[in-house]
Amino acid sequence: MSQSPKWDLGRLYAPDSLELKQDMELIRRRRTEFAANRELLVNDKLTLERFAALVRELESLRILDSQISGFAELSFSDNTSDEKAQAFLGVTRQASAELENELLFFELWWQKLDPALADEYRASLPEFDYFLTQIRALLEHSLAEGEERVINLKNANGRQAIITLYDSITNRYVFDSSFIPGSDGQPIGREELMVQVRSHQPRLREKAYQELYRVFSDDGPALGQIYQALVRDWRQENVRLRHYGSPISVRHKFNDLPQETVDSLLRVCQGKGRQVFGRYFQKKAQALGMSKLRRYDLYAPLSEEKRQWTFAEAMDEVTKCFGDFDPQLAQLAQNIVSQNHLDAQIRQGKASGAFCASLAPKMTPWVLMTFKGQTQDVFTLAHELGHAAHSQLAKDQNLFQFHACLPLAETASTFGELLLAKRLLANADPADREALTFHLLDDAYATVGRQAFFALFEITAHEMIEEGASVSQICQSYWDNLVTQFGDSLALNEEFRWEWVTIPHIFHTPFYVYAYSFGQLLVYSLWRVYEREGPDLAQRLMKLLARGGSAPPLTILAEAGLGPLDDDFWLGGFEVIDALMSGTGLSG
Repeated sequence: MSQSPKWDLGRLYAPDSLELKQDMELIRRRRTEFAANRELLVNDKLTLERFAALVRELESLRILDSQISGFAELSFSDNTSDEKAQAFLGVTRQASAELENELLFFELWWQKLDPALADEYRASLPEFDYFLTQIRALLEHSLAEGEERVINLKNANGRQAIITLYDSITNRYVFDSSFIPGSDGQPIGREELMVQVRSHQPRLREKAYQELYRVFSDDGPALGQIYQALVRDWRQENVRLRHYGSPISVRHKFNDLPQETVDSLLRVCQGKGRQVFGRYFQKKAQALGMSKLRRYDLYAPLSEEKRQWTFAEAMDEVTKCFGDFDPQLAQLAQNIVSQNHLDAQIRQGKASGAFCASLAPKMTPWVLMTFKGQTQDVFTLAHELGHAAHSQLAKDQNLFQFHACLPLAETASTFGELLLAKRLLANADPADREALTFHLLDDAYATVGRQAFFALFEITAHEMIEEGASVSQICQSYWDNLVTQFGDSLALNEEFRWEWVTIPHIFHTPFYVYAYSFGQLLVYSLWRVYEREGPDLAQRLMKLLARGGSAPPLTILAEAGLGPLDDDFWLGGFEVIDALMSGTGLSG
């Protein structure tokens, strides 16, 4: 895959460059100047003009910080084994914490400001209304300024450092390749190993999973201790100090979603999801000529994939399917490649997985993935470029209202995958169409069912760790979660009790994962509208994406004609999965 692009981070900064040093010094000077405004707030006597100037300077400081810290994060992702990148990441996290501490007084003042005066200030700055409203909504969970300062420093040098340690350890792992036909026996990285998980050969799928969990389980007790420390830290800060009702309610607050909405989502995924995916696993076993799937076989293709995609071919398919929906969507995707903001190369030390990093509203996002030439990689490309298009559509929002909340952040990405699927299905022969449909159903399970049960595992694990559970007991809880999830629809394999230590999201961002289930079922509901309305939906969806995070998610969805998000809504998403199984899905 030599044709796969590698990003050019020099478009942000060159390492150790004068520009980087000057910007780091500039932000230190400007944060001190901002802190000098503390005395102006003592008597709440700011003019409307001065208030607006402070909010805009706050945004400007955060944009510069995002640019510097974003460069550090991307440099680390570029090569997680690079000691210099690791050290610089630590420096920037410390600097971001210090910035946060210097600016803290303003948000604490704003939270406690007399409501009538706050309404007057907020009305004078309507473009920041949601941001200002959200800050005040956090009053009941805020601490005294001194305590907030300590927590910011603790997170930079404690929590974030432990997460970086987890990433550094796991991205350094190499795996035995001797079981792979044609291999030269040289160690391989995780991304190359996971190609075999979708092999047409049952033995290769089995050996790949066994090798993955052999390596992770060797460090399992240590990785489990990292997870225990992160979970304890999460509870200490958020439940004991900030008085959130439960560990997961913190995520609901930051997503600005009612608990009943998420409870409804998880309830439907537990009930209807188990039924639908249970039927699918049986259907897939029949298609593969097996009496029952093993867990090794969950992502098995119906036939050996003969096509090897070049990156250029993949990019062409993605831009065409985006362009069929809306030409602007295709252009926004193309921007990422033409500006050298995409890294798709295979190399040792590079961060695993895929992401889109949107640093600031006026900056083109950065995308990382690993392109190995498989159809799955084409879908990953569509997914991440969907994220990138979403960010660019929201470029007119201010920084504080730019990023969509996690559940809505998956809208463009998963919709992009469906657009690609529709195009590929339309051009496929019958055999390829069947194989692609099964591939889509595999991904539906991975995004809806699997992620919902990850969230349920997290809920249980957080409570168990509070009660002093050992790593072995957490493994057993994860195994019980798998048994509940799959029932007798497939045969489980013992090494999967270690799967949870391989999932970065549960280490990095507790309870993030339900956003995937939310986003996928939401997009299925959007797809049902698309099947009825066709191109008429494009304008509504583009407006939804352009809102970024400028309003509560339920408000944004209501404006797009979606909701209420109750059990019936989520069940409607499962109708699309049922339609795919019956061969009538993606017909719009």
